[in-house]
This record gives sequence, C-alpha cells and structure tokens, in this order.
Amino acid sequence: MMSFHAFRRIPSSLVGTVAACLWLAATAGQVRAGPVAIEFLPPKVEVKPICIQRAPDGEVIDRWLSWDRKSLPKMAPWLVQREAQRLRDIDPELYFPVIARMIELLPGLNTDMKPQDLEAERITLYLRAGKIDELKDTGAIEAFVAHAETSTPKDLDLAAELILNGVTDQKDTTKALSYLVNAAYGGNPNALLQLAKRNLDGQSIEGWTVDPSLAITMAFGAMVGKLDSGICDRVARIAREYEKGEVVQQNRTISEAWLRFAADLGDGNAAWKVARYHMESSDIRKDNAVLMRYLKFAADHGVVAAQSELGHVYEIGAIIPKDLEKSEYYYRQAVASGHRSSLIRLANLYSDAPDAREKYVQALNELASLNDAPGWVFARLANLAIETDGYWKSRDEASQLFAKGAERRDMTSMHSLAAIRMGSTGEGNFDEGINLLLALLDNFGRTDTMNDLRDAYLCHAPDGPRLEQAAYWANAAQGTQGGAWSVEDIEELAHQANTSAAALLQSGALNGQPKLIAAYLWYLKAIGTDAHAIKEWDERLSTSPDAEAAFAALMLQAVGDDARKKRAALDRLLAAADRGSPAARVGAGELILSSFRDDPTLAASAEKNLRLEAANGNGRAMQLLAEKFAVPLDVYKQYLPAISDRGDADALIFAARQVNDVNLKQGYLLRAQSVMDCSFDSALSMAHAYSDLGQPIRSRAWMDVGEAFSEGKPWRARLLAEAYAAVASAEARNSAMRLFEIAARGGDAKAEQHLLKTYTDKQNQQFSPEKATELMVDVIEHAPAERVASRLTGLARSHKSIYQLVLARVDLASIYKRSADTGDPIGMREFAKLKLATNAGAEAATNATDLFQKAADKGDAESMVLLAQNYAYGIGTQPSLPQAKAWLEKAARLGNKQANEMLAVMAMKVN
Repeated sequence: MMSFHAFRRIPSSLVGTVAACLWLAATAGQVRAGPVAIEFLPPKVEVKPICIQRAPDGEVIDRWLSWDRKSLPKMAPWLVQREAQRLRDIDPELYFPVIARMIELLPGLNTDMKPQDLEAERITLYLRAGKIDELKDTGAIEAFVAHAETSTPKDLDLAAELILNGVTDQKDTTKALSYLVNAAYGGNPNALLQLAKRNLDGQSIEGWTVDPSLAITMAFGAMVGKLDSGICDRVARIAREYEKGEVVQQNRTISEAWLRFAADLGDGNAAWKVARYHMESSDIRKDNAVLMRYLKFAADHGVVAAQSELGHVYEIGAIIPKDLEKSEYYYRQAVASGHRSSLIRLANLYSDAPDAREKYVQALNELASLNDAPGWVFARLANLAIETDGYWKSRDEASQLFAKGAERRDMTSMHSLAAIRMGSTGEGNFDEGINLLLALLDNFGRTDTMNDLRDAYLCHAPDGPRLEQAAYWANAAQGTQGGAWSVEDIEELAHQANTSAAALLQSGALNGQPKLIAAYLWYLKAIGTDAHAIKEWDERLSTSPDAEAAFAALMLQAVGDDARKKRAALDRLLAAADRGSPAARVGAGELILSSFRDDPTLAASAEKNLRLEAANGNGRAMQLLAEKFAVPLDVYKQYLPAISDRGDADALIFAARQVNDVNLKQGYLLRAQSVMDCSFDSALSMAHAYSDLGQPIRSRAWMDVGEAFSEGKPWRARLLAEAYAAVASAEARNSAMRLFEIAARGGDAKAEQHLLKTYTDKQNQQFSPEKATELMVDVIEHAPAERVASRLTGLARSHKSIYQLVLARVDLASIYKRSADTGDPIGMREFAKLKLATNAGAEAATNATDLFQKAADKGDAESMVLLAQNYAYGIGTQPSLPQAKAWLEKAARLGNKQANEMLAVMAMKVN
C-alpha cells in the first residue's frame, strides 16, 4: 500500500488503513458545518502507464449491440463489468436487455464472483432503468437486504442506500444507518463519505464518532488502494470530490493534481479533464505546456472530445503554430468515432480552404446523412450546387435541399426556399413563399423579412403588383433598413443621432454583410468617432473584397466631378477586383468606361474584368461590354451558356432585347422577374423591357412598382416621368406630367425646368402660366431655406415673367430672411438688398452691410461688389476706398465682370 504526503490536520501514519478507524475523536454533539479543508495529494512515486483506457462510448455501444449474447467475449472480467456499467450510465433503459445478459454471464468469465456481488449489479441496473416494480416482484431486493449483515462492506453500503431511498419494504432508517456504519468500519469509501457528509450536515449517527476529516481521509486512502489497473477509476472519484466541494472544500488545484496522477498512469479521460482545467478554469494556474501535453495524450488515447479540441487548437493556431493537416487528422479521428461536432468543425475547416472543395462537399454530405443533420448543411449544399452549376441549371436540386433545411427550421434554407417558390410558376408556390417569410418573422423575429414581404407583393406576385399589401409591409418595415444604404441615408442617420437605426446597421455589419460593413464605417467617419474604432472597422473592411467594393461605391456617390477622388475610388475597386470581388470587377469596369476610357491600360483592365463576370452570368457586365467592346448580339451569343445556366436579372433582360422570338423574350423576362432584386432600377428596367416587347399593360405595372420606390426620392419620379413621356398616348402623357409635378415639388431642379418650359411654351398643349406660377410658388415656399434665394434668382434669369407673377404671390422679405438665417450667402445678399431698397434708415443700412460682409466672407462675388459699394459711399459703415478696392479685387479674382469694370473706373479717376 502506498504512502501519502502533505496531509494537513491528520497525521500521515493514519492514512490508508482501515485500522485507523480505531483512532476516534469522540464528540459530544453535532452542529452543521461546511465542507472541511483537507490537502490529500497524490503520492510522490514514479508512475508508469498501468491503467487500461476506457473505450469511446460509440465503440462500447457498437461492440455490445453487435454481440450475439451467447457467450461473453474474451475480455478481462472487470473490463466487461466496467463496460456494462458504462452502458448503464449512457442509457440504462435502452440497453437494459444487453446489460442484463452481460451480468447473467459474468460468473462464467469470473469464477470468483460472488452471488451477492452479481445480485448487487442486477439491482443497480433495475434501479437505474426505473424498473423498481419489476425488481420488487422478483423479491431480489428484500433477499439482498436480508443477507446484507453477513455480506461485504460494499453490499452493506448498497443495502443502506436501498432502505434510505425507500426502495425496500423495510423502512427502518436506524438499521440502514447501522449498515452504513458497519460498511464504513469495513473500509468502504462510499460509506465513509456518506457518514462524513451526514455529520457535516449536523446529523449525529449512532455508533459513529469518527471525525469527518478522518473519515474523508480514510475514504480517499481506501480509494487509492493498490497500484493496479483499476486505480485510475478510483482516484478519479477523489478528483470529483474536490471538484464538487460537498464534503471537502472545493479545491480545483488538488482535483487537477489527482487527474494528472491518473493521466500519468495511462488514463486518457483524466488527461482530457486536466486539459480542460487549463483551458477553462480560473481557479488554477494555467500552463499551456501542460494543457498541450495532456490534450495530446488524451487525443492519442482515443478520447473523442480531446481529438476534436486538439483539431480545433491546430486549426486556430493561438497557443501553438497553426497546422491544418494535423487539425484535419484529429478531426477525422473524432469523426470516425461518430463525433458530430467534429464533423461540423471539419466541414468549416474545408470551407475556408480554396483547394478543398471536394472534401468540403464530402463532409457536408456526411453531415446531411445523419438522422439529426443540422438544417444549415442543406443550405450550404444547395448554395454550392448553385455556385458550381449555376442557379438555373441547379434550381430543382437546390430547391429540394433548401426544403430539407426548411423542414429543420434553418432560417437560411427557409429564406432561400421562399425566394425560389415565389419565383416559380404553379399554383400555390407564391403563397408557400409568403408563408415561409411569415414564419421567419413570427417564429424567429427576423424583422428584415418585412422588406422581403414588401418586395414579394411588389415584384413577385403572379397577378402583378399588389400595391396595398406592399404598402402595408413597407410601412411595417420602417426602421429596419436592409442592405442598400446610400451616402444620403448614412449622412441623414448621422445627423439624426438615431441610436436604434445605428444599432441595426452595426448589427448587420457585425454579422459580416459586406455592404453594411462599408456603410457602418462610413457612418463612424460621418459622426467623427474615435480613431481606434475607425481603425478597427477599416481592418474589418480590408478582410472582405466585397466590403471594399461597397465602400468604393459610397465614395463614388460622394465625389461629384472630383477626378482625384474618382481615381481613389477606382484604385480601391481595382484592388478588390484583383481579390476576386464580382461587384468590384463590374464597378471598376463601369467607372473606367465613364471616366477613364481614354486610358488604354485601364480600358484593357475593364474589358478583362467585365468578361470574367459576364462568363459568370452578370448582366451588367454584358451591357457594358456591348456598349464599348462588342456588338450586343455578339455579346449575347458568346455568353448564352452563362445566361442559360446562371444569368442574373440584368443578363436575362439583356438577352430579351437581343432576340426576336416573342416567346423567348417572354421567357427571359419571366425568369428575370423571378430572380430580380426588387428595386427602383430593376422595376424601371422591366418596364422598358416590356415596353419594347409591346406589352404596355405589363410595362405600366412595373412603372407602378417603380413609383412605389419613389416616395421621398423626387429624382426617381422624374425618371419615371421621362419614361412615360416617351410613350405616345394621352394616358402616358398625363402620368408623365403628374410625376414631373411630384418631382419638381419635391425639389428636383430638372423636373422643375421641364415643367417651366412646358407651361410657358405657347405651342404646347400644356401651356399655362398659371400652372407655372402655382408650381414655383409651391417650390419656393417649401424649398430648404438655404436654397430659396438661388431658386428665385435662377427663376428671375430663366423665366422673368413667371418670376414677377411669383413675387406677387409670396412674401419675398420673409423668404429671404429665412434663407439668410440659415447662413446661405445668396439669401443674406438678397435680404440685404431688400433692406437697402426699403430706405428704412441707418440701422437697416448697417444691417445690410453686415449681411454683405458675411456673404462676402463666404465667397459670394456679387456680395463683395455690393460691400465695396457700401464702403465707397459710406452706406451702413464708415467710408473706406481701400476696403472698397480690396473687396473689388477679390471679386475680380473670382471672375466678376462688374468688379473688373469698377476697378478700371477707379484707376482712371486716380490717373
């Protein structure tokens, strides 16, 4: 028997012998006490592997389910007993017949096994399986208890448990406790711990006066026992007691020490627990070297969870160098034992490896074959099929896979299946798609599906747009902006300080959506957040070429005609294109053709990128190729296979324009409708396409869809008006004028000029100075204050007669004052001119000069000239020819003709 060290409170000579129970510490009474502090540490002895590693659960189950139940295999009896107990722990009810037969045959394998020991195993099995009544009917319990007094300490312990738990007909608690005491005096560790626990809980036990500290120490010593092949299972119990902290104070350092001791004796399961301590526990001093030593030991000894974790450690490369080959090896070891989570990890490992597509698909198919296959697996398989063969070629296969995922309530599968169903002809498909979207909203709280429902009723309803239902969902979706954020949207969000909308944007960005990453970074810069946060999101942006492309698109929205900034956006697009971003390739091509087409190197780059994407079915790439590099019909013929297999909505619309066959045109457009993004641009494209096809009713329906996207976007209303204006019908002309009015009253200058020209043209049927005046009065009264003055001055130059009519209907002073109050230089200048024109005295003149000064400081050349005149003549200020000359010179440098003339006059007078 081994000796032990570092036992505090108890002399080492007392440890490990049952005879120590003679050293009793009598106590007069018991009070409730907490767990005791005992340092019972492993012996300092040279250890070598002697424990036999437990087989993985899957192996144990397979071995015994395939067993013929005629005779036990040639194994050590204690191993058979251990595996029977393991099956009992896994599922005693499911494996009951197998375990019962194993117990029945054990005496043939172990001739030394006593009948009472065999009966104890049977009783424990029945109890764990919940078959108490069946057990009672056999009389086995009462017989076992009746013979307990003459049995082993282990049997006494079980008999006590049966009585105390109310399983037997005998309810004599005193007798049960006496059994427990006798078992403890006999050296049974479980009985020793039970009595110590009762004493610590404040219970006094007749015939038992051993101090709990001594009892616990004796129990632990008995558990250690001899250095044999079963020691690892026994000392694992010591580790558990220190982990639980019920009879001894919780001490994970000591628990870890005993587990390490067991691991060094060859127990892989103990090694895994040591590794977990060093991964997870904050109560021990962690050591990565110790972690890796025992984690690898456990993995190499067949502990499936350790194999999975070691694979993950090699995959991440945080505490050791990354090694994907070893990661794959250990994942595969775990998978071979049926470890589902490792198969998931293996699939994710392959998904990030560009050269492992075949292995990735294999891993996904393995997952899909499981009875409890996760739904997302089917979504990934479906998307891989689409990516490999194209949407149109693989739609049926993808639909079946998405349906399997949707059955398992996978959100991606449900969303994708909804899109396929709503894009498919056939009765009930649209309604099924709507129901899937409603399920996502109702069951999973996916508020983004409200936008999808709006789009479904607008663009995918089989009988044409259902505007009322679409309007309902559009209203419900307010505040749940999707992926399309413009610079205008982001700047408005920054000025509004809308925290809920900003949180939604951040959430989408954190989920890795490229457009939202770009939009959120733009937002952070717009609100002037700290440099650290901007750097963090800059780095996140740089990891995604599609996010880089989206940010470049935002840059282009904001640059105007600045060639330098356009080139910066182009450089970003080209870099993202080199990294494989489809959006960047098309975006770079489009920008080059619009702004850098004279550069032959850039033009060649544009053609290369556009051809790459055209081959992938990108219709916008085809359109750009047809505009610059090839005849449209040739582009169509060259990329017809891509259009047929994977063409997007733009590609299908492009194809419809290249063929003469009406049915073929119609087929292309129906396909386009089924996959199009429901947006203003796509609706306008469909309207033009159906107009070309000679189907005005369908064209008008798509114009209605476009109008639904035009609220608050006057320039969109103007584009629709221009489309209507190209149609030769009275109804179309009326729609055009209505939309031009909406656009103009919304602030669109081009629409305003179109209407002014129309209403003031005496040769036009729409000639009406009254309507022109009414329009401009409304525009002026509702225009932003900073733009009022420029609108009025522009109207005075372009349509003086209408200007005079407008002046008669508006309070000009009030309008200009509102504009001046915003800091608009034109408003300040015109309001100052009005003040001077009223001859209201010295105060008005001083105010006017102050306004001229402010407007001049903002760079308004006309205000500089007027300010110079006031300085020259002393109007509202002290006369000062030097000041007058200085302001005239500034205005002249800005190209003001009047300033140049006045300077010439001043020079003549001086001469």
